[in-house]
Amino acid sequence: MKILAVDDDESILELLPIIAAQAGFDDLTTVTSGEDALDILTDDKGTLFDCLLFDIKMPGLDGIELCARVRKIPAYRRTPILMLTVLTDMKYVDEAFKAGATDYASKPFDVIELGARLRIAQELAMIRKGPIMAVSPEGETPSAPLLTQRFDLSDEIEIEGIDDLVDYTALGNYLTQLSRAGLASTQVVAVKIDRIEGIYAKASQDEFIYALTEVAEAISEIFEPNGYIMAYAGNGVFVIISNRATLLPSIELEAEIQSQLDDRNTEYDNGEPLDLEVSMGRPIRPNASKTQRVRKTFERAISRAENKMTKKRNDTQIVNICLAEK
Repeated sequence: MKILAVDDDESILELLPIIAAQAGFDDLTTVTSGEDALDILTDDKGTLFDCLLFDIKMPGLDGIELCARVRKIPAYRRTPILMLTVLTDMKYVDEAFKAGATDYASKPFDVIELGARLRIAQELAMIRKGPIMAVSPEGETPSAPLLTQRFDLSDEIEIEGIDDLVDYTALGNYLTQLSRAGLASTQVVAVKIDRIEGIYAKASQDEFIYALTEVAEAISEIFEPNGYIMAYAGNGVFVIISNRATLLPSIELEAEIQSQLDDRNTEYDNGEPLDLEVSMGRPIRPNASKTQRVRKTFERAISRAENKMTKKRNDTQIVNICLAEK
């Protein structure tokens, strides 16, 4: 795996190759500024790196802005980016994830932990070398070609052009790094697209991604005032982490999202209505255990959304039966 590390502290740049080598990664290039890194990464004839390490706080072009700019380079739109930060700068990690970071590592480095994060990045890099599953909202120029082969309903399809929407792995890493104080003011909720299996079976791949984009934009409109970060988890499910200790009741938030979707009048390419309805579960507090937090929290949030969808479906069936018996 080819790694590019960017840090204005030369002592860190001397240490990183040693730690990386201990983890089995010998191909590491270092630079001391975000500007130099951007020059290297935008050179079409230069080395294509598999993993990027950016210091968050640097003079000039800092790591967060560098991350945001790198994500606009087609070749690096899906490349794992690890942010390097001292514990006193953890408040900037939120911004880094929203700019497109995949993970983070704290200084001073824990050799074992950083090695583990690099190995995870290597696995992600291998996975992400597959087809790009993304689309830009209407009117924007895509930064990468659209997918040319069919994807599975369970795939964590990437959607471009929506603020604070990250990939599912990054969302989990974001939740992991929250402090106990951060957990106290955080809620996790999931939104499920109703009858997603039918939409998936009927829609072309571009129509399906269009449907996901419409739902993502509707969620974003409602949650933006609350402060949030969101990811698509596959199977028509969006997981949202809100930075508000209290939210409106889920039934009200669901109704607001649904109103946004109803106003959009979405259609299939042939002009037939593409009816998008969603179910939202009740918000939950993240699990306190760092090792179990992501899996248990996300599974519970998704389960609540799916249970809400099932209840709505059953209630509709009961009403239809009662009407038929009259």
